[in-house]
Amino acid sequence: MTVRDERPRLANRDRDITVRNARPVPVAAPASADDLPRYLRALRRLSNADDLAVAYAGCSLAVEVAAREGAAGGLVMAYSERSSAARRLGDLPAARRDCEAAAELLEVSGAEPRGATAALLTSRRIAVRLDLGEIDSADALLAATPFGGDDLPDDSEFLLLRYVRGRLHAAAGRPGEGLADLYHCGERVAARRSDHPGVLPWRSAAGLVLTGLGAAEAAERLVAEEVALTRRHGLASALGRALRIQGQVRPGLAGMGAAEEAVRVLQGTPRRFERATALVDLGGLLNLARRRPQARRVLRDGLELAEQCGAPALVARARSYYAGRSPSR
Repeated sequence: MTVRDERPRLANRDRDITVRNARPVPVAAPASADDLPRYLRALRRLSNADDLAVAYAGCSLAVEVAAREGAAGGLVMAYSERSSAARRLGDLPAARRDCEAAAELLEVSGAEPRGATAALLTSRRIAVRLDLGEIDSADALLAATPFGGDDLPDDSEFLLLRYVRGRLHAAAGRPGEGLADLYHCGERVAARRSDHPGVLPWRSAAGLVLTGLGAAEAAERLVAEEVALTRRHGLASALGRALRIQGQVRPGLAGMGAAEEAVRVLQGTPRRFERATALVDLGGLLNLARRRPQARRVLRDGLELAEQCGAPALVARARSYYAGRSPSR
């Protein structure tokens, strides 16, 4: 099914986003809208390898092709994939605009409302809201979808949705439901022999939940395993994330050392929001250690980067720590 959408805010979306210095996309351009699934799968592999600016540029080309041919299904996939690249690049407003545009077109695209495309898009919409700190909005979004129950398939798109849903449950004060989803993810990727943080970082997410429940030893063990896995075979961004969370679950100097290494590791990656979060987390730990001058320097950097990412909840947390308040441990 094809449609033509004449709404200006869909037709002119690229004016809001600029990606500079992107290399040429090393994937054959789509010949038509029918070629978009192949092209977007290739771009997803680039995105998963942190070649984010190139993946984003390729997604913009996919949007142009789908819009030119009036292919609603192609637009849904292209906007959804570009939203993921924008979120990883740390442009949260752009990520939100794209995934909401995809959601508006999903129904008229003819996609199955309980299918893989819808599940993947739902996971991305929830993830953006979690980054923005909009827990109630993310909860309402999940409640409005058919993906709230335990009858989800174990295909990769649905496992990603279950992982994001687990994070949402934990953030919304439902740690039991959160751990159930995260451990289910761990069991399924282990059964497939694809249990690696680059696929789903379920260990660190579960570690944070366990820390909140007072199960410090179990949390440290899980996160340490994720750090070890990413040191052996993982992207710098995955290692930085695991180290950042290790800084939150380990007490004292060991946690501080992990948090400081996370900032160093993430410095060379394109993941701006992850780097901003690492800086703010480190600033909070420095406050706890009463190292206020150093904390303020780190928090200034974290605050500036969080503002660039359009991340109001992280900005508010950075300002709170800058004012001298410390995180609860």
